[in-house]
Amino acid sequence: MKDWKQRNVETRNALKIFQQLTPLPGNLLSSGSLLASPSPSAIEAARFASGRPLDSFKECRRLMCFGTGESERMGSCSGVVEGTCQWNVRSRDDWVQRSDVGLDEQEALYDMGIEAEEYFGDYESKDDGRNDGFDSDEGVQPDDVLRMEFNTPDEARSFYNNYSRLKGFSTRQGRKVINSAGDIVRYTFVCNRQGYREKKWLEMANRKREHKIVTRCGCLAEMRIKRKDGSGKWYVSRFVDEHNHELASGKFVDYLRSHRRISEVEIAQMTTLREVGISIPKIYESFAAQAGGFNLLTFTKQDMYNEVRRQRGIQNGDVSATIRYLEGVSRVDNRMFWRYKMGSENNLCDLFWSDGHSQFDYAIFGDVLAFDATYGRNKYNLPVVVFSGVNHHNQTCVFGCAMVSCETQESYIWVLQQFLKCMEGKAPKAVITDGDTSMRNAIRHVFPETHHRLCAWHLLRNATSNICDSRFTQLFRHCMLADMEVDEFEAQWEAMLDECGVREVEWVKDLYRKKTAWATAYIRGRFFAGIRTTSRCESLHAKLGRFVESRYGVLEFVTNFQRCIDFLRDNEDELEFRSWYGTPVLQTEFVELEKNGWTKYTREMFWRFREALKRCVRIHICGCNENAEGEVYVVQKYRRPEKKWEVWRQNVGNKFSCTCLRMESFGLPCVHILAVLVRLDYTVIPRTLVLRRWSKTAKFHYGLNCTGNETQEQTSTYRSRLGAFAQLCTRLGRVACMSDEDFKYYSHKVLSDTICLEIKNGLRPPEDVGVAAEEQRVKDPISVRTKGTGRLSQASASTGKKRRKCSNCGRVGHRRTRCPNRAGQEGGQPCVGMNKRVRGTQVVQEDAPSNNPEAVSLGDL
Repeated sequence: MKDWKQRNVETRNALKIFQQLTPLPGNLLSSGSLLASPSPSAIEAARFASGRPLDSFKECRRLMCFGTGESERMGSCSGVVEGTCQWNVRSRDDWVQRSDVGLDEQEALYDMGIEAEEYFGDYESKDDGRNDGFDSDEGVQPDDVLRMEFNTPDEARSFYNNYSRLKGFSTRQGRKVINSAGDIVRYTFVCNRQGYREKKWLEMANRKREHKIVTRCGCLAEMRIKRKDGSGKWYVSRFVDEHNHELASGKFVDYLRSHRRISEVEIAQMTTLREVGISIPKIYESFAAQAGGFNLLTFTKQDMYNEVRRQRGIQNGDVSATIRYLEGVSRVDNRMFWRYKMGSENNLCDLFWSDGHSQFDYAIFGDVLAFDATYGRNKYNLPVVVFSGVNHHNQTCVFGCAMVSCETQESYIWVLQQFLKCMEGKAPKAVITDGDTSMRNAIRHVFPETHHRLCAWHLLRNATSNICDSRFTQLFRHCMLADMEVDEFEAQWEAMLDECGVREVEWVKDLYRKKTAWATAYIRGRFFAGIRTTSRCESLHAKLGRFVESRYGVLEFVTNFQRCIDFLRDNEDELEFRSWYGTPVLQTEFVELEKNGWTKYTREMFWRFREALKRCVRIHICGCNENAEGEVYVVQKYRRPEKKWEVWRQNVGNKFSCTCLRMESFGLPCVHILAVLVRLDYTVIPRTLVLRRWSKTAKFHYGLNCTGNETQEQTSTYRSRLGAFAQLCTRLGRVACMSDEDFKYYSHKVLSDTICLEIKNGLRPPEDVGVAAEEQRVKDPISVRTKGTGRLSQASASTGKKRRKCSNCGRVGHRRTRCPNRAGQEGGQPCVGMNKRVRGTQVVQEDAPSNNPEAVSLGDL
């Protein structure tokens, strides 16, 4: 503190020498002609007068709002600029004639002195909160302000706001007076703390949020301007400079409302970063790093959030903006498909969309479809249904997405119908879900020929929660996943019922009635691409959580969902490269078959093929029966003579099949077929054993005239154009950033042109959206509560605090261990026990012996 005071004294001595060398009028500050930096002669005079180095003296400068962009507006109302605002011109001319130094140098000397006074005044502020220099002869006096004139009200607003920054308060626009002709003839600009908060907001009884801090204290400071007859200018008719509150010090001024602003360039940069999923706090840190520190930013994180809210407000509705976005995407991707359904009040109920690349993938890999609903991905709490499958790299690929307002059978039927229409009527061969009743009925209605399989993981979880017997879960898992015949399955099922004693349990009976949807013995021979659970859907939902947040609206969800899909497709391109590049290290004795497998299968599928090729040496061929159609080979596993399989080979078409049906179920030859190929000295895998969807050329075989290829070409063309244009923008940026003037000009020019193109391509609403469009637009969806919503999302007013009941008498207010009835039964002495909590369920453990029938154990839950 002493160091600052010493430097303050040195600076004041330097300023006194300035005034002795070049006497300046006290009203020069009111002209607003403050320069961004002092002239060289002024700096040299300051250095000589103070005896301090140049770098130390620069600490006296303070960056005020007269800098970038504001100095021009301030200068327009200055007396120095001719024909704009004439006040105190005579004193200015007298001062120029007396001085031997140029006008620019005089202004620079005085500006530097005022900045130093205001800067160090923060450390020697008076009790009333005013900074040194504001009420001195060198500051702006009320009489000087009353003699000012402005061309427009905006100039007056800018002057008063800049003045308030020097003083340490914030401003806002007050009342406006309109004459009989409808013209505004008077403006009032007041202190931001003028007036009082209305009592109805302070006395609100059913208030849910905490009161905001009261900032209105009835301050009377204001500046009033009126229109001057004839000239069209505006003059100051009233100026009150007295405040009834403490003024802000220098480091707090930047937090005042009227002194915080985000430029258009910063808004554009923030929007671009948000589009790639970067959060507001991270963007704020990025801006601070560019500016050189958080204290140099002219806005706060809350201002950024307010700007995002403002952008959402001008979109004319979240759903309307989403529809415009999809229309803009369809101009680039002519295969883009989207449909929506509205409710009775034009609110969005259901939405489905799928781009051209997803439709192209479904045409090749759409034989197996998996979908599941996920929750908490948008602010409306609409369940999101993602349709996915498996591509030739055994990687999850997305076919489409839907948002539904309710998980009813009608909603799922509408979504599946739109999905079938989008895919040109091609239904999947197999569908995997978690067993939801509405989903199951909708699949049976829309895809009657499709085999519906239940998720194995959900079945095991339900078995654990419904039966609560680990032995039953173990036996049930074996019955569900083991590769066995139907007779063997039935025998093991009966043995499990007798051992666990669950024959009369209704859930087990219902599970047995659905055995064709989950038992491997009944599913063998149906192609499911190796999918037995919806874990791929859960994994996809986890990846989706990296791109979307629960506070996102429909537009933000759709755009970020497309980013998630692009991320998955980029991984697919990488896998394509790795399957093409290089050759593997051979690890089996069957070199020719292993090499041929690498040339035909993708890398992930080749690894599975090679593992089967390694295990085929454990298969022994017991015999061979020849007939007119081909041969039948009987094989058995090493040291497993009781288990035998039969492999058929047909002469016509050189087709192979096995009783294990692995080729039909998964699409790769089993170890039994590979053992026969080795026996017959095959060096090339027969074409009938290479499923096209697992091959490297899976997408190349899908026709040369496929519209999916056109979509890929359009996407490639778009990326090529984007890369070329980015290089041009980089070249422009290098030269445009060399000067501040060029940077401002080209930044605003590029931004304005970008806005025009966004409006042209439907990515931004036009400025002249009429009332008719407002009435006909699709309204935003209503927030819903679904079965997947957790307890934390419930409204606090709708659900009260759940009180504990006694398990002995059923009354509220005490527990069983403190029950009066129990205490009376045991001689009036309450039972003393200890409590435990296991996963949210209270388990009472007593000091009494374990034969107590009232005790609750984990096995009873």
